[in-house]
Amino acid sequence: MVDIRQVDDHENVNGVNLSLKIETRTNTPNTKIFTISFKNKERKAHWPKLSLILAIIFNILSFVYVRISVNTLLVIIIVLLFLVFFWITYSVQSESIIVIPTVGIQSTTKYVFGRVDVFVPWSNIDDIVINEVIKLNRVLYYLTLLVKRGPNQSSQESDGIKLMPLFKYTKPRLVLLEIIYSEFQTLLMGAQRDGVQSGSGDIE
Repeated sequence: MVDIRQVDDHENVNGVNLSLKIETRTNTPNTKIFTISFKNKERKAHWPKLSLILAIIFNILSFVYVRISVNTLLVIIIVLLFLVFFWITYSVQSESIIVIPTVGIQSTTKYVFGRVDVFVPWSNIDDIVINEVIKLNRVLYYLTLLVKRGPNQSSQESDGIKLMPLFKYTKPRLVLLEIIYSEFQTLLMGAQRDGVQSGSGDIE
């Protein structure tokens, strides 16, 4: 059985409407899935569409007012097709994380075609924080996973902490990040408490 909670009417840092869906799997104890998606199929940014439109207008004007060869026209068509392919393929539709205590966390970025999954074992998770980043004249907030580097990595990377930002494409505002952070901390503390009671060494 799946318990679904929907949080709507929130915008990301660029003013695009977002939707947060929280799924709780009752058949798998304490498993939660957090999914942030763009409402009404809106994209994460408008610059690819703007670039495509400007390129089409520029090439139409060039074709009308400037005499160009067939080879040049073919190059222009190829560039336009590449822009269309890039815009369609790399448009992010949604981002989600699946939290399974004592097992791990899987972060998924879904594109128009395909998806990218990143899995972090539970034993490598140190904590989760809301990180404040100053970018140009804006202050942005990112939900960041603190991942412990394993001993099997190189000597330069071992015994350190790696920062893994979550929802870096949808860029939700602080209010949505706080909801996810609160739910995640509840799962993390519950797993730590169960680990101490059972004597498990997975959680430090």
